[in-house]
Amino acid sequence: MLAAHLEITPAAPYSFTTTLDYLRRSSSAVLERVSEDDVYNRAVTLHDQDVLLTVKSVGSVDAPRLLLDVQGARVDEGTVAEAAALVRRIFSLDTDPAPFYALTTTSEIQNLKSKTPDAVFGALVQRYYGLRPVTLVSPFEALIWAIIGQQINVSFARKLKQRLVELCGGQLTVARVDYPLMPTPEAIAALDPALLAANQFSRQKSSYVIGAAEAVISGELDFALAASLPHEEAIVYLTRLRGLGRWTAEYVLMRGLNGRDSIPAADMGLRIAMGRAYGLGRNATELEVRELAERWAGWRGWAAFYWWHALQLGEV
Repeated sequence: MLAAHLEITPAAPYSFTTTLDYLRRSSSAVLERVSEDDVYNRAVTLHDQDVLLTVKSVGSVDAPRLLLDVQGARVDEGTVAEAAALVRRIFSLDTDPAPFYALTTTSEIQNLKSKTPDAVFGALVQRYYGLRPVTLVSPFEALIWAIIGQQINVSFARKLKQRLVELCGGQLTVARVDYPLMPTPEAIAALDPALLAANQFSRQKSSYVIGAAEAVISGELDFALAASLPHEEAIVYLTRLRGLGRWTAEYVLMRGLNGRDSIPAADMGLRIAMGRAYGLGRNATELEVRELAERWAGWRGWAAFYWWHALQLGEV
C-alpha cells in the first residue's frame, strides 16, 4: 500500500471541526468515517483504482490548513491531483465565503425584500461560523441517496442506504480496516428487485433506484449537462426521469453538483427548522421557504445547509 501527502489551504474562514460535526449526524454520510479526533476517512475510486482519502485539520478557523493523505495500491501524481480536486469540491474549499457572510451584515437591497439584513439567519451563521456545505462525492451518489430518502424518515433512509452498500458496494481494506465503497451504476442496475424487496425496499423505490442507474449507464442522464444548464432548465432536465420530482432534482443540484443557490424547499427538515426559527407556530410551507430564501439569493444552498445543521443539533 502506497501513500502520498498533500497540504490544502482552504479559503478562510473555515471550520473543519464544525463540518465533521455535521457529517457525524448526517443520514447521507454512510460511507464516510469520522474519528473522535476529527479525522475524515472515505474510500473512493480514482483513475480506476480504489484509494483511501484521509483528511485532518492542522490550522485554525481563520487560518485553515488541511492535510490530505491518499493511500492505495498505486498512488501516482495524477491520482493525488484528482484526490485533491475531489476534496476541494466535497468541502467547498475554494469558494470565497465573504459574499455569503455579507448577506447577514449588510443591506443587500437587490436580494432582500426588506432594507435590513435577516437577523434570524445572521444569528444562525454566526453560531456556526466557518461551516461550509459538504457535497457528496458524486452526483450519482447524491441521486441514489435522494431517491432512497423519498417519503421515509431519515433513520430508515440511512438503513436502506447501508443495505444497498452491503448488497452491491465494494470494499477497500487499509491497515486491516475495511472501508465501504459506493456501488457503481452497473452494480445497482444488475440488482434483482426481489433481493431489494427482501431488504425492505418498496417495489417503487427499487424500480426508481435501478432505473436511475440504468439512465446514467445509457447516457439518458448526463450530470455534466445538468450542471451546465440554468437552474430551472436543470430542474426540467432532471425531472424527466421517472421517480425524480423537484425536491430530488434540487437535492441533486445542491449536494451532487455544488449548486450553491439550489434549495430543496419542500424538504421537511427545512420546513420544520424555518417554521420554528421565524415564529410561524407550525412548519413552513414550501412556498414560505422559497419566499424566505429569496433573502439569500445566490447562496440558498449554503443557507439550507446551515438550517439542516441547526436542526441536527436541536438548536432550532
